[in-house]
Amino acid sequence: MSQKTLFQIVWDFVGIPFRLILFDQQWLPRFGWTTLDDERLNAVYPYIQGRLLDIGAGPNVLVKRYGNGVGVDVHDWGGGALVVENSAHLPFDNQSFGTITLIACLNHIPNRQDVLYEAKRLLKPDGQIIITMINPLLGDVGHWLWWYGEDKHRGGMKDGETGGLWSHELIAMCQAAGFALHLHRRFVYKMNNLYVFKCT
Repeated sequence: MSQKTLFQIVWDFVGIPFRLILFDQQWLPRFGWTTLDDERLNAVYPYIQGRLLDIGAGPNVLVKRYGNGVGVDVHDWGGGALVVENSAHLPFDNQSFGTITLIACLNHIPNRQDVLYEAKRLLKPDGQIIITMINPLLGDVGHWLWWYGEDKHRGGMKDGETGGLWSHELIAMCQAAGFALHLHRRFVYKMNNLYVFKCT
C-alpha cells in the first residue's frame, strides 16, 4: 500500500468535514478523498506478518489486498468473508495465524473479552494482534452523526456495543487475554488509535 502524496494529504485535510462527517464513505473516491476504511487499512497493513485472520472483516478488503489469510464476520457484507455465528468460537486449529486484526470492530462485539481469548488460541507463539479503535466520546458522537454508518444498515447498535473503547480498557482486556502492548500510535488527525500486541 502506497504512502500519500503531499497533495493527497492537503486535499484530505481540506475535505475533513466531508470525509469525517457529512459524506457516505462510498462517495469520497469521486472527489479524490481517502476513505476512513483506507486510512485504517493503510495504518494496519505494514505490521501484518504471516497468515492473516481478519475478525470483523466486513467486505474482506484487507485479506484480499494482503493475499494470505481469511476474513470472518457475523454479518455477510459480501466479499467472501466467512460468516460465523460467534467470533469467539472460530473453526480454525490452534496457532493457525501469524497476525489477527480487529479493525474498528472490537467495540461492536459484545463478548469482546472472549474474542480476545480466542485470538490468543489461534495465534502462533510469536504472533500478534492488531487493533484500531476510536475512544468512546468520539465514537458516540460519530455514531450519532454518521447517518451512513454500518450499524444503521443492521438496525442500530445492539446490547453490549459501544461507540469506542478507552486505551486503558483495551490494553487491560488484551493483557488479561495474554498479550503485551508492543506499539501504540495515533492516526487520522490523532482521533484513531492503532495498537499492536504481541503474545506473552
